Amino acid sequence: MADLGFVEAFAKFHAKPANQMWAVSALADDGALVISCWAHLCKPSGKGVLAYSDYLSRWGNNELGAKLLKAHLADAIARGLPVRMVVATTTETEFVDQGNDASKVKKTFHVREDVVGRVAFFDGDHYIIEFRRAL
Repeated sequence: MADLGFVEAFAKFHAKPANQMWAVSALADDGALVISCWAHLCKPSGKGVLAYSDYLSRWGNNELGAKLLKAHLADAIARGLPVRMVVATTTETEFVDQGNDASKVKKTFHVREDVVGRVAFFDGDHYIIEFRRAL
């Protein structure tokens, strides 16, 4: 699991973020949604499922990224798109969880090519993506 740059991680899934300063999601060439997920928010939820849960409202400092992700999540639900995971890891999890500017924290990125997700829940704010092993 090699550390990658943010754009390089998205490129592994043939996706390019609209803006590397604020975008956290992009559509891949094959139509999949690619999303950057905080490692500390990924939790096993049983039966081989890795659940990623977050709230757009927590992102007070990244309105553009939240707006784009909201559109991408709605599109993924409407079209049944698979979701691919770029994992962002930081030691400053409390800072991130408080909705502070995550561009200010040191972080590393890697991809999880071994899992594919589906948006399991989205109410316009809270979202849950369930990832399972790719076949």
